[in-house]
Amino acid sequence: MGGTYLYVACGALAAGVALALLTPISHILVFLLLALGIALLFFKRAHGYALLIGVILVAVGVGSARTNYSLQQLQAQTLPNSIGTKVALVGRVVEDPVVSDTMTRVVLDDISIDAQKVSGKLLVTLPVDVSVSYGDQLYVQGKLKAPEAFETATGRMVDYPNYLRAQGIQTQMSYAKLLDKKEARWSLVGALYGLKHLFKHSLDRLFPQPDNTLLQGVLIGEKAGISQELTNAFVQSGLVHIVVLSGYNISIVADAMFRVLGFLPRAFQFGIGGVMMLLFALMTGAGAATVRALVMALIALLARYLKRPHLALRALAVAAGGMVLWNPLALFYDSSFILSVLATFGLITLSPWVEQLMMHKLPRLVLRTLGEEVRSILASTIAVEMYVVPALLYFSGVLSLFSLPANALVLPLMPITMLFGFLAGTLGLLHPLLGLIPAFIADVLLKWALLVVATIAAIPLSSITFAQLSPWLLVPIYIPLTWLAVKKYQATAASSRRAR
Repeated sequence: MGGTYLYVACGALAAGVALALLTPISHILVFLLLALGIALLFFKRAHGYALLIGVILVAVGVGSARTNYSLQQLQAQTLPNSIGTKVALVGRVVEDPVVSDTMTRVVLDDISIDAQKVSGKLLVTLPVDVSVSYGDQLYVQGKLKAPEAFETATGRMVDYPNYLRAQGIQTQMSYAKLLDKKEARWSLVGALYGLKHLFKHSLDRLFPQPDNTLLQGVLIGEKAGISQELTNAFVQSGLVHIVVLSGYNISIVADAMFRVLGFLPRAFQFGIGGVMMLLFALMTGAGAATVRALVMALIALLARYLKRPHLALRALAVAAGGMVLWNPLALFYDSSFILSVLATFGLITLSPWVEQLMMHKLPRLVLRTLGEEVRSILASTIAVEMYVVPALLYFSGVLSLFSLPANALVLPLMPITMLFGFLAGTLGLLHPLLGLIPAFIADVLLKWALLVVATIAAIPLSSITFAQLSPWLLVPIYIPLTWLAVKKYQATAASSRRAR
């Protein structure tokens, strides 16, 4: 029963956030929802449906109140008032700069214009040869403008303004001129980003292109160096998820450690694996996306290695609810957050059922050929694909017809690729020669992945491109899909308990 109240509360919280994002909700209505909900919760004779309604009202009220506060903070920003004017301003770099082939992108906060403090973050693009770091204080000049939606190569419009609003950014300065720079003092976050850059430099010395950019996307979430042509090929082949840092990527590091330490008790395996995941996250800079991926990876491993999927499902509900409370706009406008939650849910609920289905339906010869590890990876891949494809179709507009075979050919080798790539980069920090052997092994596997991607992308009609889809189409898709996932999860859990 406690689990039911938890899931209802998290669902109602998300509903309250969505309601406040879609339509203005007055403070009076929020207060009434909270007051009525609290009254039901503390009413002495309340039980059953009355308690459930009380939980729903309180959760909806909390979600709406938090969203209203976030929207008010965005509206209170004073930096957007200067949009359309050319200014010189000073601000501090608050995120790791993103360097591509053509530009350097930085996010500034603590901004002053003509010695007057203004509120709000600013996205600045600088020349590619400009060297800036986290924490630096920059004095830049340029014209302020509002972010604009843009059209992708597939003809879809990207809601870029709301994507940036979810990060607290409502103002841009493109092609800015750097007038002066004051280097940052030492900080823990800056030191972590410095470690990430050293690791990246180590990979640069060991791997050729485009293998290097692919490995950096997989290992440290660096996507700026990946060409648009290669990105499109990954989308068409259904493998775009491997080029972004995610819970899957981080869990691979721990998974490899689990297998190496298989002779130890499970508790030690899980503890050491968790520590390795934390170290890996720190190595990649411990940014917001990395921390979110770390949380999702820990939840997935909780389900897999402790064999307590119901605890993992509850942990996912709490983590997702907490992240939505921290940043309500992420519920609608942060695609990586949405896909991460959906993938983890599909992994927890559908993966055991898919693996059980494979055990009963596939011939014994095929099962022996695949082996337990490959079978588990394939089951996880199919489960995640089943639950994520509708959302991916909405965000990208591309349906890959060869997604499953592409994932089956590439994903089983990704743990080895990442492990040897991580070893190569780490040993290369000491001396490039030390990383040559693991780099060679990782590079062969990277070339295999690129070959699979290029081959499938070259097949005529390997993917179907759809026009702009309404987000409301996801509702009638995910309601029955979630019902199926929960039913299969419950049936598989019951079957496992009977088997024990």
